[in-house]
Amino acid sequence: MDDRYDVVRPLGSGGMGEVFLARDRVLGRDVALKVLRKQYAGDEEFAERFKREAMSAASLSHPSIVQVYDRGETAEGASYIAMEYVPGGTLKERISRDGPLEAADAAAIGAQVAEALGAAHDRGMVHRDIKPQNVLLTASGGAKVADFGIARAGSSATISRTGSVMGTAGYMSPEQALGKSATPKSDLYSLGVVLYEALTGELPYTADNPIAVSMKHVNEPLRPPIELNPRIPDGMNALVTKLLAKDPEERYADADELADDLWRVSRGLVPVMAGVGRMEGPRPQSTGRASSTRTNEMPRPRPAPAPMRRRRGFPLSMIALVAILFTLGVLGGLQAVLGPDAMKGWFDVFQSDAQPPAQPAGPEQVKVPDVVGLTRSEAERRLTDAELEVGQVSSFPSNSIAAGRVIEPGFAVGTPVEPGTKVNLTISSGPQPSSSASSSASAQSSPEPGAASASSSASAQPGPREDRQAVQRPAAGENGPRVVREPKTKVQKSPPARRPNVAAPAREPGDDSGGQGRGRNRGRGGGQGEV
Repeated sequence: MDDRYDVVRPLGSGGMGEVFLARDRVLGRDVALKVLRKQYAGDEEFAERFKREAMSAASLSHPSIVQVYDRGETAEGASYIAMEYVPGGTLKERISRDGPLEAADAAAIGAQVAEALGAAHDRGMVHRDIKPQNVLLTASGGAKVADFGIARAGSSATISRTGSVMGTAGYMSPEQALGKSATPKSDLYSLGVVLYEALTGELPYTADNPIAVSMKHVNEPLRPPIELNPRIPDGMNALVTKLLAKDPEERYADADELADDLWRVSRGLVPVMAGVGRMEGPRPQSTGRASSTRTNEMPRPRPAPAPMRRRRGFPLSMIALVAILFTLGVLGGLQAVLGPDAMKGWFDVFQSDAQPPAQPAGPEQVKVPDVVGLTRSEAERRLTDAELEVGQVSSFPSNSIAAGRVIEPGFAVGTPVEPGTKVNLTISSGPQPSSSASSSASAQSSPEPGAASASSSASAQPGPREDRQAVQRPAAGENGPRVVREPKTKVQKSPPARRPNVAAPAREPGDDSGGQGRGRNRGRGGGQGEV
């Protein structure tokens, strides 16, 4: 071809032309020849634009951009471009062959594409047709972007020809679909579509015709790629979602910012500008673009991010910490001067509706067993089985509990207590003994009927309060009954009367006319009785 290139074999074809592997006789190297289709040969305006853009593309020099070596025309009048040959095939072929890529691999490829776009954008050139078919892979795994300038030359033609649009509508930005001019952020949107397809194996929007696909880019909400591939990290999902924003202002600010985040994801880190795990301080400075004319250069290793500069001034967290320490110092000084109870109640306003903290229950509480009516040995055994100990043992008379048996334990039955608690026991000593307040001799010597009646009544009824112990229930938190003594009842005998000794008439039941009563009662012939 053109007396310089020997065509070896076809490499592929696209909407604008066909690509062949050829050998450059002059320089002795392999090149890729892209020959434009014949329908463009008669379009002089397009041919001239193609020549200008090819020259602009040849001026780009970046390791991730396919180098343009030469341009010319065939004997049939078709224009061609001689470009750098990249032997690894296209990204589209790898996705079709191997399926979705791992997030780290897709991020590394995307970072190199972003750096290539950044180099072109700095020179005022927009690619306009970023797609997997234009991302070539080197034998070592690097990525290079092809067709810079050619897409711009063919933009007016491809948008008006249905057959040509079909190949690129799936990657077209919303503003391009609406007929607006493409901008650098339009290239970033298209790169977002490429990453979406590399991670999921599918395009975000599909339809039966290119126009419907373009309208979906404009109107239809995006389905996040993580819904199609749950293995995608959250950071990578957020990055792609940000790139595919309908509004260009919501995308990444530029290609360099995007490249920094993609390199972070490729190293397993969280992207900074994607809205996940934002860092304080400026982002790392992007590296300069080294010029190179070598065709199969290894991808550059990404340098470590530059250390972030410190912010001037004190951060809010430091100011808050100083304020807290100052307040605590003031309160401590007041407490030292006014006493430990000076601050009591100051902060009750904050606890008015708060419930008191529940006291943590003991690790292994047990319940006091029922030992009422058991012998002492049985009660002690039952307490021991319940992991409790026997405390003080006291005796007390009882008319209802047999002697030697338990009247009641120190704690109410069923009370939860900690293991090893000592439980006091009250043991019955038998029935209460009866006592007489007077003798029969006093009854015979009593000259007054009232005195005889009082003496007979006192000797017939056992004094319920005479020399008796009264059992009171323990107060809350006490273990065992408290024993108190009540004063003995004192009965005074009536002085001897002058009347003959006559037996007192028998009292009718319920008769309260005698000389004994509660408190101090004075009868006609009776004495005083204290109870």
